[in-house]
Amino acid sequence: MKLSYPLALVFALTFSFSCNLHYFSIANRNSVNTNASEILMRGKIRFNLIRSEEAAKPNLYNSSVVEYELAKSELFELSKTSKLDLTYTSSTGINYGGISTVLFLLTLGIFPSLEESYSNVTFTLSDRDSRKIIRDYTYPIQGRRIISWLTIPFYIVLPLVSDSFDGGANNTTSSSSIRLLVESFEADFVKDCKENPELLQKFQTLSKELMEL
Repeated sequence: MKLSYPLALVFALTFSFSCNLHYFSIANRNSVNTNASEILMRGKIRFNLIRSEEAAKPNLYNSSVVEYELAKSELFELSKTSKLDLTYTSSTGINYGGISTVLFLLTLGIFPSLEESYSNVTFTLSDRDSRKIIRDYTYPIQGRRIISWLTIPFYIVLPLVSDSFDGGANNTTSSSSIRLLVESFEADFVKDCKENPELLQKFQTLSKELMEL
């Protein structure tokens, strides 16, 4: 009996930490609403992806999901031999829950612990030989995370009706937000290439040239 309560406490807190609801708002967010067929007729843009992570800092918006979403793209193709580099970087600042975290612990995860984050994600396209930056696209993200048993029905329902929510047991990455970030990057890339055909030609040329590995 003496061990049962501490074990129950550990179990309750461990499980409640996996009950999180994440809301995010991406500034400058766009979606592909222009016809990309002109670009696709010339072939996909191939680039070498470099994902730069902050040392010893968890970031919901920087994970292997980036490679997965870009690999699914109709516009882009990942290639280690391309002379076009795409560098994906992220930075984040987190305001932890303070008093809400204390109440969360005292109530065994019933009272919500609140956490706010402010992040920037940047896609940078550059010439692999000269290392000259051709274009970069930055997206600020404001996020809020709620940790509590009470979030269980919300993290099941809300992602079905809004792209700005995800959650559940995965509290180390935000797959939904990364998908939307890649979509915004695609939309801005198409817009720039339609407005500047010479830029598209430059991307196509670098994309088709091969590096010796």
